[in-house]
Amino acid sequence: MTPSKCKILIVDDEPLNVELLSVYLGDNYDIVTSYNGKDALVKVKEECPDLILLDVMMPEMDGYDVCRVIRNDFKMDFIPIIMVTALTDKADHQRGIEAGADEFLKKPVGRFELEKKIDSLLRIKKQHDTLLTEKNKAYYYLDYVGVLVAVLDLDFKVTTINRKGSDLLGYSPDKIVGKEWIESFISHDSVNDIRAHYDGLISGEVEPYEYSEVPIILSTGEERLLRCYDSPLMDNSGKNMGILISGEDITEMRKAEKQLKEYASQLERSNDLKDLFTDVMRHDLLNPAGLIQSFVDLLIETETDESKKHILNNINKATDKLISMIDGAAHLAKLESVDEISFVRVDLNSIISDIVKGFEYQTMEKDMEIIVKMDEGCFTLANPMIERVFVNLLSNSIKYSPNGSTITIDVMDIGNKWKLSFIDQGDGIPNESKASVFERFMRLHKENIRGTGIGLAIVKRIMDLHMEIIDVDDNPEGKGSIFWLTLKKAN
Repeated sequence: MTPSKCKILIVDDEPLNVELLSVYLGDNYDIVTSYNGKDALVKVKEECPDLILLDVMMPEMDGYDVCRVIRNDFKMDFIPIIMVTALTDKADHQRGIEAGADEFLKKPVGRFELEKKIDSLLRIKKQHDTLLTEKNKAYYYLDYVGVLVAVLDLDFKVTTINRKGSDLLGYSPDKIVGKEWIESFISHDSVNDIRAHYDGLISGEVEPYEYSEVPIILSTGEERLLRCYDSPLMDNSGKNMGILISGEDITEMRKAEKQLKEYASQLERSNDLKDLFTDVMRHDLLNPAGLIQSFVDLLIETETDESKKHILNNINKATDKLISMIDGAAHLAKLESVDEISFVRVDLNSIISDIVKGFEYQTMEKDMEIIVKMDEGCFTLANPMIERVFVNLLSNSIKYSPNGSTITIDVMDIGNKWKLSFIDQGDGIPNESKASVFERFMRLHKENIRGTGIGLAIVKRIMDLHMEIIDVDDNPEGKGSIFWLTLKKAN
């Protein structure tokens, strides 16, 4: 297929000038001609040329006026305009620049100079058109993503909101952009808490929440519950520009959870209910969450604007946490439907070594050290799912320990069993919370909504299936906790 030629509009009241320029350019471009300013404006609208060669001195409407209408009234900022003129005074050139001309050529026009200027301007226009296409594509995909995405400036006014967000709130985007987010859309009872949180994000005193649940008010006056991930936006120099909000309406989910709990209490953890819950988690929630992540990954690959890429990376992190939470809940539901497991001979040296290697990136990010104290030849009788216990315990130790601290994995011989301890230097766990830390959906540090309360419940269920002990103590050597468990030795 032959690529289409660029289209050039030649405007001059002298037919000979038009004919000469047409001869120069006719082999390489599609030529449209006009012999006065008013007709030229009609041709601009009808033909949408890629470039305009515009004479200055024309009767009734001169080139300056034509150029000014194209730029100001037609809002066509990126059609290159070359003014062709016999005028050489600097003031005339200044008038052309103010009217919106991109280049000037002196009559009589030389063919070589003409072709070079046209080639240069069309190359720039092509780059602009490509960027504009990619930008529009990015906004299209962002609108397609099924979560609210909004950007607030430092005064918490909305500067950008996607289609999902405006549809959820019940306003057109122009009725949202420019509004103060907290006063306009947050439930009155939560205004002070949300404002304090945003102030902390801007000042750096508050770490970004993994998730926060925010009641919002729709155009109808209805209150809905939004699960938000809030993140400060930085420019290339590290200066704070505002706040990114990505949120999902979980009102119906919360209602469903309440109904589910009531139903579960009546059926006393029926196996049928567990199967239904697992199916809902895996299919009705995990699939759309994976779709969101796929679209965001595509946007990150194609986005060239660093500030927008930063926004997309934050959305990607939030989606990744959502997928992890859904997968964990589904896995827990599946485990609770299991009554018996098989056992095989497991090499603790090998499995712990592989797990520690898998966390090298996280420990490097936090400047942490993992020390493993274990003799050679440590074998246990366990189900392969025991690996998830070690992964969850080490992940928690890294997550809740400060930068620069040390985590110790200690494997002790206590007769016919091994005692495995994961020792961290974090904030520790209050005595009143130790008994409930392994319960489902139990979260500590609720002021920062850290974690989902599922990981340790999975650990406890796996250890129950092994008929072994899992518990937590204070670290006697200072701050922190010791999560420890027992496993049978293998001959």
